[in-house]
Amino acid sequence: MKIRNLFVYLRDYRFFENGEFFLSCITTKIGALCGFIKKRILNRVFTYLLLLFFTLITVSVRAQYSVTRADTLSYEIHFRWDKSRLDTMYLGNNRVFSQMDKHIDSIGVAKIDSVVIVSQSSPEGPLRYNHNLSKRRAATMRSYMEHRHPELKERMTIFPDGESWEQLRQYVIGDTKLKDASKERFLRIMDDNSVPIEVKKRRISKDEVYRYIYATYYPVIRNSRIQIVYQTTREQYLPLAEPKVNLDAHKLTFADKGFEPLPPLAKQLYIRDTLVFAFKTNLLYDAITALNFEMELPIGNHWSIAVEDVFPWWEKGNKYCLQMWEMGAEARYWFSNNKYYVNKLRGHFLGAYAMSSRFDFQHDWDICYQGEYWSVGLTYGYSLKLTRHLNMEFSISAGWLSSSYRHYYPADDYSLLWRDKSKMGRIGYFGPTKLKIALVWPMRIPYKKKGGAL
Repeated sequence: MKIRNLFVYLRDYRFFENGEFFLSCITTKIGALCGFIKKRILNRVFTYLLLLFFTLITVSVRAQYSVTRADTLSYEIHFRWDKSRLDTMYLGNNRVFSQMDKHIDSIGVAKIDSVVIVSQSSPEGPLRYNHNLSKRRAATMRSYMEHRHPELKERMTIFPDGESWEQLRQYVIGDTKLKDASKERFLRIMDDNSVPIEVKKRRISKDEVYRYIYATYYPVIRNSRIQIVYQTTREQYLPLAEPKVNLDAHKLTFADKGFEPLPPLAKQLYIRDTLVFAFKTNLLYDAITALNFEMELPIGNHWSIAVEDVFPWWEKGNKYCLQMWEMGAEARYWFSNNKYYVNKLRGHFLGAYAMSSRFDFQHDWDICYQGEYWSVGLTYGYSLKLTRHLNMEFSISAGWLSSSYRHYYPADDYSLLWRDKSKMGRIGYFGPTKLKIALVWPMRIPYKKKGGAL
Protein backbone atom coordinates (compact mmCIF):
# COMPACT_ATOMS: atom_id res chain seq x y z
CA MET A 1 0.00 0.00 0.00
CA LYS A 2 2.80 2.41 0.86
CA ILE A 3 4.61 1.69 -2.41
CA ARG A 4 1.43 2.33 -4.41
CA ASN A 5 0.91 5.72 -2.67
CA LEU A 6 4.46 6.62 -3.60
CA PHE A 7 3.67 6.16 -7.30
CA VAL A 8 0.53 8.26 -6.88
CA TYR A 9 2.67 11.10 -5.63
CA LEU A 10 5.01 10.71 -8.55
CA ARG A 11 2.09 10.99 -11.01
CA ASP A 12 0.94 14.24 -9.45
CA TYR A 13 2.72 17.00 -11.49
CA ARG A 14 1.94 19.62 -8.90
CA PHE A 15 4.73 18.35 -6.72
CA PHE A 16 7.31 18.88 -9.39
CA GLU A 17 6.87 22.64 -9.15
CA ASN A 18 8.91 22.77 -5.99
CA GLY A 19 12.06 20.58 -6.15
CA GLU A 20 12.81 20.75 -2.47
CA PHE A 21 9.37 19.59 -1.51
CA PHE A 22 9.71 16.69 -3.94
CA LEU A 23 13.03 15.55 -2.47
CA SER A 24 11.66 15.86 1.02
CA CYS A 25 8.72 13.64 0.16
CA ILE A 26 10.95 11.04 -1.49
CA THR A 27 13.27 10.90 1.55
CA THR A 28 10.35 10.56 3.96
CA LYS A 29 8.75 7.75 2.01
CA ILE A 30 12.01 5.80 1.61
CA GLY A 31 12.68 6.07 5.37
CA ALA A 32 9.21 4.79 6.18
CA LEU A 33 9.69 1.90 3.72
CA CYS A 34 13.01 0.90 5.32
CA GLY A 35 11.48 0.98 8.81
CA PHE A 36 8.65 -1.23 7.63
CA ILE A 37 11.01 -3.80 6.09
CA LYS A 38 13.23 -3.81 9.21
CA LYS A 39 10.25 -4.42 11.47
CA ARG A 40 9.03 -7.36 9.38
CA ILE A 41 12.50 -8.97 9.40
CA LEU A 42 12.89 -8.58 13.17
CA ASN A 43 9.46 -10.09 13.75
CA ARG A 44 10.35 -13.10 11.60
CA VAL A 45 13.74 -13.60 13.35
CA PHE A 46 12.12 -13.38 16.77
CA THR A 47 9.53 -15.96 15.74
CA TYR A 48 12.26 -18.38 14.57
CA LEU A 49 14.27 -17.94 17.78
CA LEU A 50 11.15 -18.54 19.88
CA LEU A 51 10.40 -21.75 17.97
CA LEU A 52 14.00 -22.92 18.41
CA PHE A 53 13.85 -22.24 22.15
CA PHE A 54 10.68 -24.26 22.63
CA THR A 55 12.12 -27.08 20.54
CA LEU A 56 15.20 -27.30 22.77
CA ILE A 57 13.06 -27.24 25.90
CA THR A 58 10.93 -30.07 24.52
CA VAL A 59 13.99 -32.18 23.64
CA SER A 60 15.55 -31.65 27.07
CA VAL A 61 12.32 -32.62 28.80
CA ARG A 62 12.05 -35.76 26.68
CA ALA A 63 15.69 -36.69 27.41
CA GLN A 64 14.92 -36.85 31.11
CA TYR A 65 13.03 -40.10 30.55
CA SER A 66 14.85 -43.41 30.30
CA VAL A 67 14.37 -47.10 29.66
CA THR A 68 15.05 -49.66 32.43
CA ARG A 69 16.09 -53.13 31.36
CA ALA A 70 17.63 -56.23 32.95
CA ASP A 71 21.21 -57.33 32.33
CA THR A 72 23.01 -60.42 33.63
CA LEU A 73 26.53 -60.98 34.95
CA SER A 74 27.80 -64.58 35.13
CA TYR A 75 30.65 -66.01 37.21
CA GLU A 76 31.96 -69.57 37.56
CA ILE A 77 33.44 -70.95 40.79
CA HIS A 78 35.20 -74.33 40.72
CA PHE A 79 35.40 -77.10 43.31
CA ARG A 80 37.97 -79.80 43.86
CA TRP A 81 37.10 -83.40 43.10
CA ASP A 82 34.50 -84.83 45.50
CA LYS A 83 34.57 -81.64 47.60
CA SER A 84 31.81 -79.28 48.61
CA ARG A 85 34.11 -77.11 50.71
CA LEU A 86 35.07 -73.87 49.00
CA ASP A 87 38.74 -73.33 48.15
CA THR A 88 39.12 -69.73 47.01
CA MET A 89 42.64 -70.33 45.69
CA TYR A 90 41.61 -73.19 43.39
CA LEU A 91 41.56 -72.45 39.63
CA GLY A 92 41.49 -68.68 40.15
CA ASN A 93 38.37 -68.54 42.37
CA ASN A 94 39.85 -65.62 44.33
CA ARG A 95 40.14 -63.54 41.16
CA VAL A 96 36.54 -64.34 40.22
CA PHE A 97 35.25 -63.27 43.64
CA SER A 98 37.32 -60.09 43.50
CA GLN A 99 35.92 -59.24 40.09
CA MET A 100 32.38 -60.00 41.23
CA ASP A 101 32.74 -57.73 44.28
CA LYS A 102 33.94 -54.87 42.07
CA HIS A 103 30.98 -55.31 39.73
CA ILE A 104 28.49 -55.40 42.62
CA ASP A 105 30.01 -52.23 44.09
CA SER A 106 29.86 -50.46 40.73
CA ILE A 107 26.25 -51.54 40.05
CA GLY A 108 24.94 -50.91 43.53
CA VAL A 109 23.07 -53.43 45.65
CA ALA A 110 19.78 -51.57 45.22
CA LYS A 111 19.80 -52.27 41.47
CA ILE A 112 20.34 -56.03 41.80
CA ASP A 113 17.11 -57.90 41.14
CA SER A 114 18.14 -61.50 41.88
CA VAL A 115 21.12 -63.82 42.37
CA VAL A 116 20.87 -67.37 41.00
CA ILE A 117 23.40 -70.07 41.98
CA VAL A 118 23.52 -73.22 39.82
CA SER A 119 25.82 -75.97 41.15
CA GLN A 120 26.96 -79.09 39.35
CA SER A 121 29.24 -82.11 39.70
CA SER A 122 31.28 -83.93 37.11
CA PRO A 123 29.60 -87.11 35.76
CA GLU A 124 31.72 -89.80 37.38
CA GLY A 125 30.60 -91.92 40.29
CA PRO A 126 27.05 -92.78 41.47
CA LEU A 127 24.26 -90.55 40.19
CA ARG A 128 22.57 -90.09 43.58
CA TYR A 129 25.85 -89.20 45.26
CA ASN A 130 26.64 -86.60 42.59
CA HIS A 131 23.21 -85.04 42.96
CA ASN A 132 23.70 -84.74 46.72
CA LEU A 133 27.17 -83.33 46.10
CA SER A 134 25.71 -80.60 43.87
CA LYS A 135 23.24 -79.80 46.69
CA ARG A 136 26.07 -79.42 49.18
CA ARG A 137 28.01 -77.21 46.78
CA ALA A 138 24.95 -75.02 46.22
CA ALA A 139 24.44 -74.69 49.98
CA THR A 140 28.11 -73.81 50.44
CA MET A 141 27.94 -71.10 47.80
CA ARG A 142 24.75 -69.63 49.24
CA SER A 143 26.25 -69.59 52.74
CA TYR A 144 29.40 -67.92 51.43
CA MET A 145 27.47 -65.34 49.38
CA GLU A 146 25.16 -64.54 52.32
CA HIS A 147 28.18 -63.88 54.49
CA ARG A 148 29.94 -61.84 51.82
CA HIS A 149 26.81 -59.90 50.75
CA PRO A 150 24.16 -60.28 53.49
CA GLU A 151 22.00 -57.59 51.90
CA LEU A 152 21.33 -59.95 48.96
CA LYS A 153 20.10 -62.86 51.09
CA GLU A 154 16.42 -62.45 50.23
CA ARG A 155 17.22 -62.23 46.52
CA MET A 156 19.20 -65.48 46.30
CA THR A 157 17.98 -68.72 44.75
CA ILE A 158 20.00 -71.92 44.46
CA PHE A 159 19.60 -74.69 41.90
CA PRO A 160 21.49 -78.00 42.42
CA ASP A 161 21.72 -79.23 38.83
CA GLY A 162 23.26 -82.67 39.44
CA GLU A 163 25.74 -83.92 36.85
CA SER A 164 27.03 -81.44 34.28
CA TRP A 165 26.45 -83.45 31.09
CA GLU A 166 25.42 -80.48 28.96
CA GLN A 167 28.46 -78.41 29.90
CA LEU A 168 30.72 -81.39 29.13
CA ARG A 169 29.05 -81.71 25.73
CA GLN A 170 29.76 -78.07 24.89
CA TYR A 171 33.43 -78.44 25.84
CA VAL A 172 33.82 -81.59 23.72
CA ILE A 173 32.14 -79.97 20.72
CA GLY A 174 34.39 -76.92 20.97
CA ASP A 175 37.62 -78.88 21.44
CA THR A 176 40.22 -78.19 18.76
CA LYS A 177 42.69 -81.01 19.53
CA LEU A 178 40.39 -84.02 19.16
CA LYS A 179 39.63 -85.44 15.75
CA ASP A 180 36.08 -85.15 14.49
CA ALA A 181 35.68 -88.92 14.44
CA SER A 182 36.76 -89.15 18.10
CA LYS A 183 34.38 -86.40 19.13
CA GLU A 184 31.48 -87.98 17.26
CA ARG A 185 32.14 -91.36 18.84
CA PHE A 186 32.37 -89.88 22.34
CA LEU A 187 29.20 -87.80 21.86
CA ARG A 188 27.37 -90.82 20.47
CA ILE A 189 28.08 -92.75 23.66
CA MET A 190 27.16 -89.76 25.81
CA ASP A 191 23.83 -89.23 24.00
CA ASP A 192 22.77 -92.87 24.18
CA ASN A 193 19.82 -92.73 26.57
CA SER A 194 18.70 -96.27 25.84
CA VAL A 195 21.08 -97.68 28.46
CA PRO A 196 21.25 -96.98 32.21
CA ILE A 197 23.36 -94.04 33.27
CA GLU A 198 25.94 -96.25 34.99
CA VAL A 199 26.43 -98.27 31.81
CA LYS A 200 26.91 -95.05 29.87
CA LYS A 201 29.56 -93.87 32.32
CA ARG A 202 31.38 -97.19 32.10
CA ARG A 203 31.42 -97.05 28.30
CA ILE A 204 32.68 -93.47 28.35
CA SER A 205 35.51 -94.39 30.73
CA LYS A 206 36.69 -97.06 28.29
CA ASP A 207 36.83 -94.71 25.30
CA GLU A 208 40.32 -93.89 24.03
CA VAL A 209 39.90 -90.10 24.48
CA TYR A 210 38.42 -90.34 27.98
CA ARG A 211 41.72 -89.72 29.79
CA TYR A 212 42.31 -86.53 27.80
CA ILE A 213 38.74 -85.28 28.37
CA TYR A 214 38.84 -86.20 32.05
CA ALA A 215 42.11 -84.33 32.64
CA THR A 216 41.13 -81.31 30.52
CA TYR A 217 37.43 -80.68 31.12
CA TYR A 218 36.26 -82.55 34.22
CA PRO A 219 37.99 -80.13 36.66
CA VAL A 220 36.18 -77.11 35.16
CA ILE A 221 32.69 -78.67 35.14
CA ARG A 222 32.77 -79.23 38.90
CA ASN A 223 31.44 -75.77 39.50
CA SER A 224 28.85 -73.33 40.73
CA ARG A 225 27.66 -70.65 38.32
CA ILE A 226 26.53 -67.38 39.85
CA GLN A 227 24.18 -65.24 37.75
CA ILE A 228 23.44 -61.71 38.96
CA VAL A 229 20.41 -60.05 37.34
CA TYR A 230 20.45 -56.29 37.75
CA GLN A 231 18.60 -53.25 36.41
CA THR A 232 20.26 -50.81 34.04
CA THR A 233 18.97 -47.41 32.97
CA ARG A 234 19.56 -46.23 29.39
CA GLU A 235 18.71 -42.69 28.28
CA GLN A 236 16.44 -42.47 25.24
CA TYR A 237 14.17 -39.91 23.59
CA LEU A 238 10.73 -41.05 24.58
CA PRO A 239 7.26 -39.47 24.45
CA LEU A 240 6.47 -37.06 27.22
CA ALA A 241 4.21 -39.65 28.84
CA GLU A 242 5.80 -41.35 31.83
CA PRO A 243 7.33 -44.74 30.82
CA LYS A 244 6.07 -47.84 32.54
CA VAL A 245 8.61 -50.61 33.18
CA ASN A 246 7.51 -54.03 34.37
CA LEU A 247 10.45 -55.25 36.43
CA ASP A 248 8.71 -58.52 37.29
CA ALA A 249 9.15 -59.63 33.69
CA HIS A 250 12.94 -59.65 34.17
CA LYS A 251 13.08 -61.91 37.20
CA LEU A 252 14.48 -65.38 36.57
CA THR A 253 12.05 -68.24 37.15
CA PHE A 254 12.58 -71.93 36.93
CA ALA A 255 9.03 -73.11 36.30
CA ASP A 256 10.06 -74.61 32.99
CA LYS A 257 12.95 -76.55 34.57
CA GLY A 258 10.70 -78.71 36.73
CA PHE A 259 12.16 -78.08 40.16
CA GLU A 260 11.53 -76.04 43.26
CA PRO A 261 14.26 -73.92 44.86
CA LEU A 262 15.61 -75.16 48.17
CA PRO A 263 14.43 -73.30 51.28
CA PRO A 264 16.79 -70.55 52.49
CA LEU A 265 19.43 -71.46 55.04
CA ALA A 266 19.41 -70.05 58.51
CA LYS A 267 21.35 -66.86 59.01
CA GLN A 268 24.98 -67.66 59.76
CA LEU A 269 28.52 -66.61 59.13
CA TYR A 270 30.61 -68.51 56.63
CA ILE A 271 32.07 -71.51 58.45
CA ARG A 272 34.88 -73.76 57.31
CA ASP A 273 36.34 -76.88 58.95
CA THR A 274 39.66 -76.07 60.57
CA LEU A 275 42.10 -78.84 61.38
CA VAL A 276 43.29 -78.17 64.92
CA PHE A 277 45.22 -81.37 65.66
CA ALA A 278 45.36 -85.05 64.75
CA PHE A 279 45.27 -88.17 66.94
CA LYS A 280 47.32 -91.22 65.91
CA THR A 281 48.13 -94.75 66.93
CA ASN A 282 50.89 -96.97 65.54
CA LEU A 283 49.22 -100.19 64.40
CA LEU A 284 52.52 -102.10 64.58
CA TYR A 285 52.86 -101.29 68.29
CA ASP A 286 49.20 -102.13 68.82
CA ALA A 287 49.80 -105.54 67.24
CA ILE A 288 52.26 -106.45 70.04
CA THR A 289 49.98 -104.95 72.73
CA ALA A 290 52.19 -101.88 73.15
CA LEU A 291 49.62 -99.17 73.71
CA ASN A 292 50.66 -95.89 72.15
CA PHE A 293 49.28 -92.45 71.46
CA GLU A 294 50.46 -89.54 69.32
CA MET A 295 49.16 -86.03 68.79
CA GLU A 296 50.26 -83.77 65.92
CA LEU A 297 49.64 -80.06 65.54
CA PRO A 298 50.08 -78.26 62.17
CA ILE A 299 51.93 -74.93 62.22
CA GLY A 300 51.71 -72.70 59.16
CA ASN A 301 51.61 -74.11 55.65
CA HIS A 302 54.52 -76.57 55.84
CA TRP A 303 55.36 -77.40 59.46
CA SER A 304 53.93 -79.54 62.25
CA ILE A 305 54.90 -80.77 65.72
CA ALA A 306 54.17 -84.34 66.86
CA VAL A 307 54.33 -85.67 70.44
CA GLU A 308 54.35 -89.45 71.00
CA ASP A 309 53.84 -91.61 74.07
CA VAL A 310 54.32 -95.41 74.16
CA PHE A 311 53.16 -96.99 77.43
CA PRO A 312 52.72 -100.78 77.51
CA TRP A 313 52.65 -101.85 81.15
CA TRP A 314 51.83 -105.43 81.88
CA GLU A 315 53.48 -108.48 83.43
CA LYS A 316 52.66 -112.08 84.24
CA GLY A 317 54.24 -113.21 87.44
CA ASN A 318 58.00 -113.01 87.20
CA LYS A 319 58.03 -114.86 83.90
CA TYR A 320 56.82 -112.37 81.27
CA CYS A 321 56.97 -108.59 81.31
CA LEU A 322 56.48 -105.77 78.81
CA GLN A 323 56.82 -102.43 80.54
CA MET A 324 57.93 -99.34 78.75
CA TRP A 325 57.38 -95.64 79.00
CA GLU A 326 58.66 -93.77 75.97
CA MET A 327 58.17 -90.06 75.28
CA GLY A 328 59.23 -88.36 72.08
CA ALA A 329 58.76 -85.24 70.00
CA GLU A 330 59.23 -84.64 66.29
CA ALA A 331 59.27 -81.56 64.06
CA ARG A 332 58.08 -82.21 60.52
CA TYR A 333 58.35 -80.36 57.25
CA TRP A 334 55.59 -81.13 54.72
CA PHE A 335 56.68 -80.74 51.12
CA SER A 336 53.24 -79.75 49.78
CA ASN A 337 52.00 -76.23 50.50
CA ASN A 338 48.94 -77.21 52.50
CA LYS A 339 47.57 -73.72 52.95
CA TYR A 340 44.02 -74.95 53.36
CA TYR A 341 43.11 -76.98 56.37
CA VAL A 342 41.34 -79.69 54.42
CA ASN A 343 44.74 -80.81 53.03
CA LYS A 344 46.76 -80.49 56.20
CA LEU A 345 48.98 -83.40 57.25
CA ARG A 346 48.82 -85.12 53.88
CA GLY A 347 51.60 -85.93 51.46
CA HIS A 348 55.36 -86.45 51.91
CA PHE A 349 57.22 -85.13 54.94
CA LEU A 350 60.68 -85.08 56.50
CA GLY A 351 61.13 -84.88 60.26
CA ALA A 352 63.70 -84.64 63.04
CA TYR A 353 62.92 -86.49 66.27
CA ALA A 354 64.19 -86.95 69.81
CA MET A 355 62.93 -89.51 72.33
CA SER A 356 63.82 -91.23 75.61
CA SER A 357 62.46 -94.24 77.47
CA ARG A 358 62.61 -96.57 80.43
CA PHE A 359 61.98 -100.25 79.84
CA ASP A 360 61.69 -103.68 81.44
CA PHE A 361 61.56 -106.62 79.04
CA GLN A 362 61.31 -110.22 80.18
CA HIS A 363 60.51 -113.44 78.32
CA ASP A 364 61.12 -116.32 80.72
CA TRP A 365 64.89 -116.85 80.95
CA ASP A 366 65.70 -115.72 77.40
CA ILE A 367 65.26 -111.94 77.70
CA CYS A 368 65.61 -110.25 81.07
CA TYR A 369 66.72 -106.64 80.81
CA GLN A 370 65.92 -103.31 82.39
CA GLY A 371 67.34 -99.93 81.43
CA GLU A 372 66.95 -96.50 79.84
CA TYR A 373 67.71 -95.20 76.38
CA TRP A 374 67.56 -92.05 74.29
CA SER A 375 67.66 -91.52 70.55
CA VAL A 376 67.82 -88.70 67.97
CA GLY A 377 67.49 -88.93 64.19
CA LEU A 378 65.52 -88.24 61.03
CA THR A 379 62.16 -89.48 59.78
CA TYR A 380 60.74 -89.78 56.30
CA GLY A 381 57.09 -90.58 55.68
CA TYR A 382 53.96 -90.22 53.62
CA SER A 383 50.36 -89.67 54.70
CA LEU A 384 47.33 -90.29 52.52
CA LYS A 385 43.56 -90.04 52.79
CA LEU A 386 41.96 -93.33 53.82
CA THR A 387 38.32 -92.34 54.31
CA ARG A 388 36.46 -89.09 54.75
CA HIS A 389 37.51 -88.90 58.42
CA LEU A 390 40.69 -91.00 58.55
CA ASN A 391 44.22 -90.87 57.12
CA MET A 392 46.94 -93.50 56.95
CA GLU A 393 50.57 -92.65 57.66
CA PHE A 394 53.69 -94.63 56.74
CA SER A 395 57.11 -93.62 58.07
CA ILE A 396 60.56 -94.91 58.95
CA SER A 397 63.12 -93.32 61.28
CA ALA A 398 66.88 -93.76 61.56
CA GLY A 399 69.45 -92.22 63.87
CA TRP A 400 71.64 -92.72 66.93
CA LEU A 401 70.41 -94.67 69.95
CA SER A 402 72.25 -94.90 73.28
CA SER A 403 71.03 -97.26 76.00
CA SER A 404 72.08 -98.36 79.47
CA TYR A 405 71.08 -101.89 80.43
CA ARG A 406 70.97 -104.16 83.47
CA HIS A 407 70.52 -107.92 83.25
CA TYR A 408 68.58 -110.00 85.75
CA TYR A 409 67.26 -113.55 85.99
CA PRO A 410 64.38 -115.17 87.82
CA ALA A 411 64.55 -117.80 90.51
CA ASP A 412 63.73 -121.38 89.61
CA ASP A 413 60.22 -121.03 90.96
CA TYR A 414 59.87 -117.45 89.65
CA SER A 415 59.30 -116.18 93.13
CA LEU A 416 62.20 -113.68 92.97
CA LEU A 417 64.24 -111.74 90.42
CA TRP A 418 68.02 -111.60 90.86
CA ARG A 419 70.29 -108.82 89.57
CA ASP A 420 73.21 -110.04 87.41
CA LYS A 421 75.94 -107.46 88.09
CA SER A 422 78.23 -109.04 85.54
CA LYS A 423 75.95 -107.99 82.70
CA MET A 424 75.33 -104.28 82.86
CA GLY A 425 76.64 -101.30 80.93
CA ARG A 426 75.86 -99.01 77.98
CA ILE A 427 75.66 -99.61 74.25
CA GLY A 428 75.34 -97.34 71.22
CA TYR A 429 73.65 -98.04 67.91
CA PHE A 430 73.23 -96.22 64.59
CA GLY A 431 70.57 -97.36 62.12
CA PRO A 432 66.79 -97.74 61.83
CA THR A 433 65.05 -96.90 65.10
CA LYS A 434 61.32 -96.70 64.37
CA LEU A 435 58.84 -98.11 61.86
CA LYS A 436 55.33 -96.80 61.78
CA ILE A 437 52.04 -97.62 60.10
CA ALA A 438 49.70 -95.23 61.88
CA LEU A 439 45.98 -94.69 61.74
CA VAL A 440 45.31 -90.93 61.84
CA TRP A 441 42.12 -89.19 62.93
CA PRO A 442 42.23 -85.50 61.92
CA MET A 443 40.27 -83.52 64.51
CA ARG A 444 38.36 -80.61 62.99
CA ILE A 445 36.35 -77.87 64.71
CA PRO A 446 34.23 -75.06 63.20
CA TYR A 447 36.05 -71.77 62.72
CA LYS A 448 34.19 -68.54 62.04
CA LYS A 449 36.00 -66.28 59.61
CA LYS A 450 35.15 -62.61 59.98
CA GLY A 451 34.88 -61.17 56.49
CA GLY A 452 37.23 -61.33 53.52
CA ALA A 453 38.21 -64.21 51.31
CA LEU A 454 39.25 -67.52 52.70
